[in-house]
Parts: sequence; C-alpha cells; structure tokens
Amino acid sequence: MDLNFFQIEGIIKPDMKIIFLNPKKDFSLSQISLLESLGDVVFLETKEGLQNPELFDQTEKILAIGPDTTEWSFPNDLINRIPHLRAVCVPTTSFSWIDGKYLRKKGIDLINVPKYSTESVAEYAISLMLNLVKKIPLIIMNNWKLDYDKHQGFEIKGKTAGIIGLGSIGTRIAELTKSLGMNVVYWSKNSRDDRFQYKKIDEVLKTADFIFPALARNEETKNIINKDKLELLKQGAFIVSITGDDLFDLDYAAQLVKSGKLSGLAFESDKYTINNLKLNNFGGNILVTPPIAWFTKEAFLEDMRIWVENIEFVIKGKPQNLVN
Repeated sequence: MDLNFFQIEGIIKPDMKIIFLNPKKDFSLSQISLLESLGDVVFLETKEGLQNPELFDQTEKILAIGPDTTEWSFPNDLINRIPHLRAVCVPTTSFSWIDGKYLRKKGIDLINVPKYSTESVAEYAISLMLNLVKKIPLIIMNNWKLDYDKHQGFEIKGKTAGIIGLGSIGTRIAELTKSLGMNVVYWSKNSRDDRFQYKKIDEVLKTADFIFPALARNEETKNIINKDKLELLKQGAFIVSITGDDLFDLDYAAQLVKSGKLSGLAFESDKYTINNLKLNNFGGNILVTPPIAWFTKEAFLEDMRIWVENIEFVIKGKPQNLVN
C-alpha cells in the first residue's frame, strides 16, 4: 500500500493517522515527539474511544491497541467498520485476542512485541516456586500464624525443574533454576539446548519435582497438561505456571494438591484470588496472583520502546514482528 506524503516545516510526513487505544501517559515526551513526526497521533484512552469518529474516517491509519483499554477484545465486526486500516500493533506478546487470520485476509498487518519481559517473567516464576516451597500460601490462609507441623518448607537445591516449552522464557527459567543448583529437564516441540536434558513430555512430568509450563497460549497448547498428564506427576511435585491456567487442568490439579499428591500449585489469574472460595474449598498450598509477571519497570519501558519502534517500521514500509 502506497503512502501519501505532505510537507510540514521542511519535514516529509506521511499522511497517516496513528490511533492509540491506550493512555498517553505510558509514553515519554520523546516517544510522542517521534510519533508526531511520523503522522497524526490520536490517543483514545477509554473503551468509549471505540466509538470515536476518528476511527471511521477515510484517512489511512494504524491502530495501536492496548489490551486493558479494550478489555482484551477487538472483534472482527469492528475491524470491518474501520476503513483504510494498514496495521494493528499491540504491546503484548500474546496476540490470540485478535483474529490475525482475519486481518491477513483483509491485507492488514498484525504486529506484536516479543521478548520484552523474558527476564521479568522468568524471575517471577522463580518467586512463585520459592513461595510454594516455603508454604507461604498456607501461612497466609492460616492468618499468618505459623503451624510447625504443617508449614515446614523444602530446599530446592538438587531438585529437578521440568520446563514444558523452551522458548525465550522457558530457556531463562531453565538457566535460573540451574544456577540455583537444580537439575533441569525439558520438553519442547522444536527447540533444543545442550545445556539441559531433553525428555519426552511424559518423562518430564514423571521425573520433575517442579513443572513449569512455559508454552504460548493458543488452541494447540490449551490444556496440554490434562487430567491424564497430571496423573503422571511424581508424588509431592509442584506446578508453577506463568501462563495462567490455560495449559493445565486447574480443577484437577487443585484436587491433587488437596489430596496430597501434589505439594503445591502457583499460577496467575484475573478470575481467582488466594482467598477465592472455590480454591479455599480445594485447600492446600495454592498460590494465586494477578497476571503481573511481566510488570516490572524495565519490562514496561522496553515494551513501550518496541511498540513505538514497530509503528515507525510500519510507516517506513519495513514492518517487523509480524505475527500474521
């Protein structure tokens, strides 16, 4: 698609509208200045912005969609109503909440931000593991009263970490657990790393003391650790998930914690809390946190940097981080 250009104060600018469905405060002044040099920048900071006439005019446009502003939803019927849409740029690694195949059929690029939070998420996984082995969820649910019979913890040195998925985050979890004196086994569909021991997925589940699901969330990986796979886990194992509860059977895993087959379960969720009645009914060493593994100062700044850079490359006709 060709760009139309016009001259402003000696600077060649594309006749392009860059519409953010995201708060303006997330960006630095220098980033906003760069964006304004590239096109007409509009910030729509609430979900009500989805009805703004700027979306539906005849200008060629790029949409930069913050998932919280749109409640992790951008339906196809809305896409159909937006004319001259060149690209949709999201600040997330996950892009399953937008129909990328549908966008591609319409000739619209879908662009994400990969690997901006690898360190943050991997460190968070380690923090979840350490909280489980020290029985912090049980102590919290006991109103911070220590029970010497029930709250004795474990050491992780010499234990085995089992990584399911060896992408950038899975690899970093493997590196961190190995540096803590743990043995590392892993399963990955495609990746291999001689620093760690590869096993088939069933063997990882049978032998690891800690299972770390670290796969991308999509239809192929959903519930990959189902009830039958959970039955393979060794007595006293832990599950530590930084991918929500999509990759494993949450209800059955919680039952295994209650029965004592598993020693603990940790995961992120925007549906449950540590005091959630359903999880309390299951009981046991279960830690639930909001989905904040990615949310560190460093990761946030890197996310915004790459997001702006992605938009710049689209306008220059050299899109990067295409996912459709």
